[in-house]
Amino acid sequence: MGATLEKLFEPIKINKLEVKNRVCYAPTGKSHFTEDGYMTDQAICYYVARAKGGTGLLIVEVCLPHTKYARPLHRLLGCWDDSQLAGLRNLAEAIHAAGAKAVVQESLGFGSQAMFPIRGEVVAPSDVPTSIQKGGAPRGLQYMEGVTGTTPRPLTKVEIVELEDAFALGAERLMKAGFDGLEIHGCHGYLIAEFLSPYSNKRQDEYGGSLENRLRLALNLLKKSREKVGADFVIGFRMSGDEHIEGGYDLEEGQKIAREIEKAGADYIHISSGRYEVMNLMLPDKEGTMLQEARAIKEAVKLPVICPNIHDPLTGEKALQEGMADMVSLSRGLIADPAWANKAREGRIKEINRCILCNTCLKTLFSGFTIRCAVNPEVGWERFIPEYHPPIRGR
Repeated sequence: MGATLEKLFEPIKINKLEVKNRVCYAPTGKSHFTEDGYMTDQAICYYVARAKGGTGLLIVEVCLPHTKYARPLHRLLGCWDDSQLAGLRNLAEAIHAAGAKAVVQESLGFGSQAMFPIRGEVVAPSDVPTSIQKGGAPRGLQYMEGVTGTTPRPLTKVEIVELEDAFALGAERLMKAGFDGLEIHGCHGYLIAEFLSPYSNKRQDEYGGSLENRLRLALNLLKKSREKVGADFVIGFRMSGDEHIEGGYDLEEGQKIAREIEKAGADYIHISSGRYEVMNLMLPDKEGTMLQEARAIKEAVKLPVICPNIHDPLTGEKALQEGMADMVSLSRGLIADPAWANKAREGRIKEINRCILCNTCLKTLFSGFTIRCAVNPEVGWERFIPEYHPPIRGR
């Protein structure tokens, strides 16, 4: 390994979890599961490919602890029932056998961003619909600009508490399945993030108004989950550093949110940016756009901070050397090349199959299909490629 990438491949400790390097797979939906939330061989082989490729920490995509409300996508992973434990365990074991650590991003759902639901009722903290601004969609998804979704029904307090309790039970299942931790999906405008934001949270009860009240749901999820999983199980929190929308929270308030999340016992913060109204900030057309937000959040807390949207290993190394983040994450880059980390570690940076930021992956997903990639024809077919089959222990 060249000296220029020493920091990127330095181990890091999160709570008591030892991760072999600073490269993290950022969770992204792929519709690789069954319609009723169960594991598939394709999902396992997809993640094994990235683990064998050298990624230190894999954060498995959105996992739902309930079935009550709207979903805009097919085939999402579930942790709402004990019958899902066997498949979840298979995934955790396969990722570990392939050499990586495994965290699952647990979500309460899409909120008003379930704009045109396949099934279920659209709910949110308040009756504020999602509307994607002109010029706010990323490359390849411009057809979404100017579109306003279904107006959500505000959740009752009883329903919010039910969601908190379901989340904690889901967390317990993820621990029982053998994962190393979970990541609370509190970012870019999904349901938990909508409670954090003054743009979407107009409530007048204890779950709305002041920052303290807007934080209540997130902090309750942390508290109730920790009670179920104990002190050593990793609990991370993903949040937008800055919502970049009039009426939303800015980076200064993002720092306040991060400090409260730290006080409540989170083990790391994984940042994002924006929300669906400005989706091109969530899915930028160039890399490194979130590094300044990551730096600001890192200045506010002592927890490890993960920054996404890193595509070039040299960019990641520079960000780590300059203290802008403690880990870097990428999804589209690892869709394009599952061996990104190994190639970087071995000094073969020029051999990395680069993501061209065309968002074909998301365009196919939002069209109702499993993801595909314009530069990697293996995506979606990993189950048929022996190289990506799970290692069998003892052989």
